[in-house]
Amino acid sequence: MNLSAEATFSLIATAFTGIAFLLMLEEAIALRLGKDPMSNSVRAAVRRFPRATYAFAVVIGMLLGHLVWP
Repeated sequence: MNLSAEATFSLIATAFTGIAFLLMLEEAIALRLGKDPMSNSVRAAVRRFPRATYAFAVVIGMLLGHLVWP
């Protein structure tokens, strides 16, 4: 199996879109039930570990730059 750059980029974009959709769905359900949404926990974790979040963003940027740059 040989994945092209376009296919890999598409898989990454689809995964991030799916995660964003699930977080929005969970938040809508939690707000309807009067509970704290999970996105508050994600936001707190990102603020608790800013260096790890930055490193993750850099790795994703390098991966996308490597695959998409002509």
